[in-house]
Amino acid sequence: MTPVKEKLLETLEELCFGEFLHFKDILQKLQMKEFPRVRIEMAQNKVDLVELMVEICGQQSVEVTREVLKKMNRTDLVQRLSDTSSGSKGPSGSLESGAHGGIMDETMTRVKEKLLETLEELCLGEIKQVKWWLQNLQMKDLPRIPRVRIERADSMDDLVDLMVEICGQQAVEVTGEVLMKMNRMDLVQILLDTSSGSKGHSRSLEFEAHGTIMESKDWTKLEPEVNSTDADEAPTYSLQSEAGKFECSVSDLRWVCEEKVSIKYQFWSWEEHMERMESLQYMPAGPLLDITVIAGKLNEVYLPHWICTDDSTILDKFAVLHIDACGDVVEDVSEVTSSHVKLSEPVFSPRAVLMKLGFPVKIKCNVLIYYKPNTTFLKLHVYLIPHDPALKQTVDKTESLDGYTVIRKPHPDKYLKTQQGFVLTADIDTAKISPLDGITLRYDSQDPNFYEVFIEHPDRNFNFTLFDRYAKKSEPVCESVWTCEIRKADYPNSGHSEAAASSAGPAGATVKALGSSRGATGGNTLAEGRSTEEQSVDELSALVQKAATITTVEERLLEMLQHLEEEDFEDFKWFLQKRNLIPADLPCIPWSKLEKADRKRVVDLIEQTYSQRAVEVTKMLFKKINRNDLVKQL
Repeated sequence: MTPVKEKLLETLEELCFGEFLHFKDILQKLQMKEFPRVRIEMAQNKVDLVELMVEICGQQSVEVTREVLKKMNRTDLVQRLSDTSSGSKGPSGSLESGAHGGIMDETMTRVKEKLLETLEELCLGEIKQVKWWLQNLQMKDLPRIPRVRIERADSMDDLVDLMVEICGQQAVEVTGEVLMKMNRMDLVQILLDTSSGSKGHSRSLEFEAHGTIMESKDWTKLEPEVNSTDADEAPTYSLQSEAGKFECSVSDLRWVCEEKVSIKYQFWSWEEHMERMESLQYMPAGPLLDITVIAGKLNEVYLPHWICTDDSTILDKFAVLHIDACGDVVEDVSEVTSSHVKLSEPVFSPRAVLMKLGFPVKIKCNVLIYYKPNTTFLKLHVYLIPHDPALKQTVDKTESLDGYTVIRKPHPDKYLKTQQGFVLTADIDTAKISPLDGITLRYDSQDPNFYEVFIEHPDRNFNFTLFDRYAKKSEPVCESVWTCEIRKADYPNSGHSEAAASSAGPAGATVKALGSSRGATGGNTLAEGRSTEEQSVDELSALVQKAATITTVEERLLEMLQHLEEEDFEDFKWFLQKRNLIPADLPCIPWSKLEKADRKRVVDLIEQTYSQRAVEVTKMLFKKINRNDLVKQL
């Protein structure tokens, strides 16, 4: 190891895990053009990061490190680094000046080579998709490539030159994000292999886009077997897997194994543990899971959490709860991703992710909607809760016992702040919603608050909208954070007017009376008349049922597509035009029709193209984008 690398490594070894993540975050923000975000993210340890810094900046990496440490207020390490580097030779200067001349020219040449090597694997149709994504992709803190210049790039060389000109070394990150949108994870891996000199197992690739973190889809989702013998006890979930990387579709628990394994788990309630957690100055940040390994060995385990990690300063506020016979143990974490925390030692017992108390955080949330069947007015309960599958089960059970039925709708696609007030509104005049001043987003393990909604005889579809309310200069200012459409088909046995019910009664009575009057006539004429009348009623009923079925299929497909986030929806459209993914006896839908189609238009295209096999094709593509939950619903 060279003297410069030794100096840097000796300095960085003084940083704890949280400070190391903070160091990487500042490096990304201050030196974005020289340091590709994807390569910084892939540097899992201090040795990898030092190698990257020296590769790009040479001896100037000492000055880079000094500037970052100043931002972190680690003046002790700045002084130590200054003392050890005072006699060093080579270029120096401020961080903002960057690495110039031959170093940068050589670096940019390597970037172009990496991109060309990766993108040459694409066919003509996929190149057009790359251009489309480059025009429409919005990535936080990354420059936008002008649409007119993308359209003028006639060759792959021209396109790569344009990306490097506009984005610098960030072109690698932009390309990686585009390839993820296209579901070309094989090329993402090629890009990573050529972008990093480090070897060995690495954590999931993460990119920042639209204000959220998206992880690579390299986890195989498994449906657990549910074992429940007592309605009063929490069910047990069992899973088996071969070697590989897996995720439970119910709990979001992840694991990595090198051999066949068998595990089971139960959700535990936070209720009896909340007081102790608060005394330790922690709050729940994920479901409480009691995990047992029945056979085999888990090499890595990742516990799910619902905390937004956009603010890197909170990464060192995470912890892991371990409940054993001796009581509660709060452990440090070894790695945090946007959705999971890695267990440093996969020892099993009731486990969960914790977050330090003392400041509001943003969390991933679910909106749960239930309606009361068989009422003349529409009565709904609407919950806003953290993304906790155990809490959702508790709410489902409570509402089911009270006679309510679930209405499934998409969840908010942005993180919401805890301890913040949220107001629910409906764009129909007869709606009455309480509480009027909204509810506060907080974690309640047993009895979460909800909105109660009454709507007298709804005669049309309507929209629910959730507002984030806060005060500004004594005036209320509201921002919409979620909206969804509630259709009449969502509550088929409720909300009907008394007039409609009464009109249905006489109609039935008329048919019955007609049969009775004919019965008084007697003879064959009576039998023939009754047969003709019953036949016409049956035919009318069949026509009505057929029309209702067609409407139901279209509405059902639209409802399923509304469950998809934008990324999955774009993948779904892309698969629709792939010849090798559609059954051989069916046509593909041209990309020219799909490219700018919204969800309603896509449903129309599917119905027009596949008719009676529309559901079959939709389910096939849902499997392709790893949405088996929607396959089950269809």
